[in-house]
Amino acid sequence: MRNLLLMITLPLLWILTSCGPVTYTIPVERRIGVDSDLNFHGTLPGIISIVGRGDSDSTLQSAFSIGIAERLEADLGLDSGAVPIYCMYEDEVHLEDSVFLSYLHAATGVDFLIAVDSMEVGEFTVAFPEEKAYSGGSFLQQSVVSLPYTLKVMVFSNQLPGPVEAWRDSDVLEWTLLAETNLTRLRAVEKVDSELDVSFRTVGGSFAERFVPQWETVNMMIYVYDDRNWTEACRLAWLFEWDKAMEIWYDEADSPDIRKAACAAHNLSVACEILGLEESAAIWKSRFEELNERKNK
Repeated sequence: MRNLLLMITLPLLWILTSCGPVTYTIPVERRIGVDSDLNFHGTLPGIISIVGRGDSDSTLQSAFSIGIAERLEADLGLDSGAVPIYCMYEDEVHLEDSVFLSYLHAATGVDFLIAVDSMEVGEFTVAFPEEKAYSGGSFLQQSVVSLPYTLKVMVFSNQLPGPVEAWRDSDVLEWTLLAETNLTRLRAVEKVDSELDVSFRTVGGSFAERFVPQWETVNMMIYVYDDRNWTEACRLAWLFEWDKAMEIWYDEADSPDIRKAACAAHNLSVACEILGLEESAAIWKSRFEELNERKNK
């Protein structure tokens, strides 16, 4: 806690030495990269792994599905095992039938169904690069093993007809094995084959990033005056207590000092943007621009 207080106090001390409004930059996390129809927060998604009878790749498809479930549980703050996984034979599933989909949603009790379908795993290929890799203080021989695969994933919502999203992915898994002497092709494939379940579980977890928000750090600029209220609002914003900071800026936005009112309007537009209040953010941004024009006349 002592370090956090220092981080907050030192910039404020610098601000207090300034005469007019100064800018203060606050790093914030912003969600990116998820379609609004795929907002799983507050809901329980489920997974259906659709396999053919006697399909040799069904085990790897199940591992892929488990990877998706584990990642969703972690990102959505759910208990381990909370996201259900169902395995169904392809001749029993009719995803193009809205009645069947309604039955699935009712039977599983989930809002979103993620259908993992049609996984096809190709053949291993092995390459032996001439150059050696340096690792652990030694130069070692490399064996690069590759495995192509394809699969189809669709997401269905109980609120919308048809799939919300659909992907058909073709990719290649690749492993680089290091050894003091050249491995045979058979030995290289055996080492990788024993880890395939874990590998496809990892791939499923990476695929699930498409279903949950990703975050990026952006720097947001606010104005601060050499005034107790303004520095307090800045402190609250740094602590991400934007609602409380806004209460102060609301009062300042009514100031007869056009410059102060403009700065407060700017800060309010930033706060609204961070809180996802897009319409209010646009209104306060427009107010800031209007006051700036009046100030410059």
